[in-house]
Amino acid sequence: MKRFLLIDDDDIICIVHPAIIRQAFPDSEVEIIKSSKEALSFIHEMNENNYPAPDAIFLDINMPEISGFGLLEKLGESDKEYLKDTKIYMLSSSVDQRDIERVKANPIIADFVGKPLTIDFLKQNFS
Repeated sequence: MKRFLLIDDDDIICIVHPAIIRQAFPDSEVEIIKSSKEALSFIHEMNENNYPAPDAIFLDINMPEISGFGLLEKLGESDKEYLKDTKIYMLSSSVDQRDIERVKANPIIADFVGKPLTIDFLKQNFS
């Protein structure tokens, strides 16, 4: 079973993306978190409780409180180690070249993905 973590403050994306993921992988587990601060706590708690790390994190770049990039910066070393085999994709509905450059410069991030996710993208990257 594949495990996905979606971190996004957009209510519509939090409905649409899990549906797309479940179309691609019906038996997948999808956890939805709408706040970067909550996501930091959730990841740390999963790590502390030895819960299996997600196969992928889909992280919105532009969120209130802490951006997606800021969230990654705030992860502690033990949480970064916990996520070492997790593919982290930065999501955005706008294609800002500066964001794409930041994604490419950060070795912890697998890639930049424009919203919305597609079944083809999921199947190509997780089958």
